[in-house]
Amino acid sequence: MVDERFRFSTTLEVRWRDVDAMGHVNNAVYFSYLEQARLHYLRKRGFTPARPADIGIMIAEASGKSRSPLALSEQVTIYARVSALRKSSFFLEYHLHGEDDRLVATARTVQVCYDYTQGRPIPIPDQWRAAITTYEPGLWPATTIDQRRRAHDDP
Repeated sequence: MVDERFRFSTTLEVRWRDVDAMGHVNNAVYFSYLEQARLHYLRKRGFTPARPADIGIMIAEASGKSRSPLALSEQVTIYARVSALRKSSFFLEYHLHGEDDRLVATARTVQVCYDYTQGRPIPIPDQWRAAITTYEPGLWPATTIDQRRRAHDDP
């Protein structure tokens, strides 16, 4: 069952190249699925810069937990949500579901807004922050996530 906080989703098909010798999706491929979902999420929020030299996003952290294998040609739906905003970064959480709606993986990435011309992190642009807070109801403060991580050592 999908967590109601996850309003965004995109569906991909498991490709031949995604499957390893054991007959299921290789663990590294899940990060490609996250990348694809992240790109779709950000485009829908209007975050893509006009040129690569413009303000961009850098992935500062990525983690995931496998729950169930995915097989060739299976449809995987990736649900994504921004769960926290900081000054220069935001957290994206993901739930990946197989076509029978079973939870196959959970994951998290931390994105940092980055000025590639100046070579340094910058504050999240106001337009991006507004788009996120408008779309994502009930964002957790970043301090809450930091406290939870320290208490449970769980991303």
